[in-house]
Amino acid sequence: MSQNDDRDFIRRFSGIIIGLMIFTALIIALAVSMRSDPDPDANPSQARLADERTEPVADVLVGEEGQAALEAIATENQTADGAIAATGGVVDGGQVYQTVCVACHAAGVAGAPMPGSDAMALRMSEKGLDGLVSSVINGLNVMPPRGGQHSLTDEEIRAAVEFMQQ
Repeated sequence: MSQNDDRDFIRRFSGIIIGLMIFTALIIALAVSMRSDPDPDANPSQARLADERTEPVADVLVGEEGQAALEAIATENQTADGAIAATGGVVDGGQVYQTVCVACHAAGVAGAPMPGSDAMALRMSEKGLDGLVSSVINGLNVMPPRGGQHSLTDEEIRAAVEFMQQ
């Protein structure tokens, strides 16, 4: 190939590249001229969604209002903790299971053994009742200590484990 052929190639290639750049600039200019800003009043659902995304996630309560809110939360927590103990001194493992344990053990979440299952029987034969109760009290794998309900007594935990053996 000669130098003339090379110059012709570069000239044509440069012309094509320049033509493509001009074409791209025309497309961009056309797109910008056709663009319109959205009217927020045109679609009320968009305004509602924007309000939901920007609303505060919490309130700060101070003074008497804050104290009243703290007392209401404390009363609610006492009611939840006392729901298990409200059986008149008799520890009901089924009630403890239904109140605390069912969320994970009924569905086998993260390998939690389901009541009456072979996995539960295997764990009972490996660890025994005292070993299982100790695992619940101290926590095991993803299960938090006392199943996440720190107000449970050791007797309530034992009753729940015995209930799950049935």
